[in-house]
Amino acid sequence: MNVVECMRAFRAVAEVGSFAAAGRSLRISTAWVSARVAQLEAHLGAQLLVRTTRRVAPTDAGRVYLERCVKVLDDLEAAERTVAELQSSPRGRLRVSAPMSFGILRVAPLLATFRAAYPEVEVDVVFDDRVTDLVEGGIDVAVRIGASLRDSSLVAKALGTGERFVCASPSYLRARGTPRHPRDLVGHDCLHYVLHATPGRWSFVGPDGTTTVDVEGRVRANNSIALAAAALAGAGIVLVPDFVVERDLATGALQRVLSAYRPSAYRIFAVSPPARFVSPKVRAFVDCLSKALRESRGLSKAKT
Repeated sequence: MNVVECMRAFRAVAEVGSFAAAGRSLRISTAWVSARVAQLEAHLGAQLLVRTTRRVAPTDAGRVYLERCVKVLDDLEAAERTVAELQSSPRGRLRVSAPMSFGILRVAPLLATFRAAYPEVEVDVVFDDRVTDLVEGGIDVAVRIGASLRDSSLVAKALGTGERFVCASPSYLRARGTPRHPRDLVGHDCLHYVLHATPGRWSFVGPDGTTTVDVEGRVRANNSIALAAAALAGAGIVLVPDFVVERDLATGALQRVLSAYRPSAYRIFAVSPPARFVSPKVRAFVDCLSKALRESRGLSKAKT
């Protein structure tokens, strides 16, 4: 028994005073309306309608039930309209999670463009380099950076790829020398990103194959922007994503070293909790971010 269908049939009959007229208003047969009302009366154990010589009228129980029934059905229709509106265009609150450096340098600058395009969306952004539980944190969409995704249950879209660079300030290189091979990093002050899977172990692919070096250093941080700032001040050699140092490399404030030896590339993903339908606000944000990344220098379009 579909209680909502039965309630709608009962309401229509009670309001128009006729099974036939109710069927016409609902665009269904009179027999279907009569059967749904009978089911509802059997379910409630009470007679809701009584036939007079001229029309069908609610009983005392029917009048009481009709009053509540109208409120329930109107609230249900309002809820359905609200959901339909949310699904028809981007609106509502969007909660975004992104790694700290990427969030500041790539996500934050596009928020003005996104809000201008979708003024009915409110954006809450959480920057955190640690992996966040999307459901527990109430996150609609998160940006993840790495070689792959660990949680295969998430809805994911690859947005692009990028490189990581080894850099140092000109003053540091003048004082300490410029490494020509990854093995030359031994004895240098290397700045460590502590949240990396192996923060003191750097791997490269170059003309002589893969080289892995255990580097040393006395400066560690959980943020790539902070490490790049330390490198700018001459604290040592840093290994960071391209988007962190692209401006400093362009101006010469930092110099790239070991350019013939490439650290592993990274991939950028937009992930959201498992769901049958992707909301318009999430889809719009992912599309906006994907476009911004394609246009940004140093990132290539994701291969699908």
